[in-house]
Amino acid sequence: MTDTAATSGAAAGDDTAAGAHRAQARDILSGYAGHKGALLMALLDVQYQLNYIPETTVDDAAEILGYSQPEVWGVLSFYSDFSVGQGHDHFIDVCIDAPCHVTGARAIERAVRDAVTAGGKTDVAVRAISCPRLCNQAPVVAYDQEWRGQLTPRRAAELARNLGGDTA
Repeated sequence: MTDTAATSGAAAGDDTAAGAHRAQARDILSGYAGHKGALLMALLDVQYQLNYIPETTVDDAAEILGYSQPEVWGVLSFYSDFSVGQGHDHFIDVCIDAPCHVTGARAIERAVRDAVTAGGKTDVAVRAISCPRLCNQAPVVAYDQEWRGQLTPRRAAELARNLGGDTA
């Protein structure tokens, strides 16, 4: 009994932030309970609030929103916007769909990845994503969900270098 209590206490101490994030995610999901077809919007809301999807959200979304776990995983794995499990404090999202692609998105993505790597930034994740519906400003990049349009590779890399603070 003593060993179990000591183990539980250590685990609880280690998981304080995770527990707080799970509670926050559950609160967000509860706001969508009873709304048919709300899974995608609920998961996006969790992602935008926490900058990631806690792994426990799969079970919680299934329970609160009435989906199966495979349905929740299906949404999370289909859309590139989702980052399951915490690992980064900052995200750079580069749209790679048609209007952005033809205006240089891949060159921008390479420049941003190179800037993040060269800067040794361990707290920044670069993701290629689908259209955020800002085609008139192509190419577009989001730095922690703040969209910038009509970027050049040089300007996108400069913004990437200025994002976050951690280096290896």
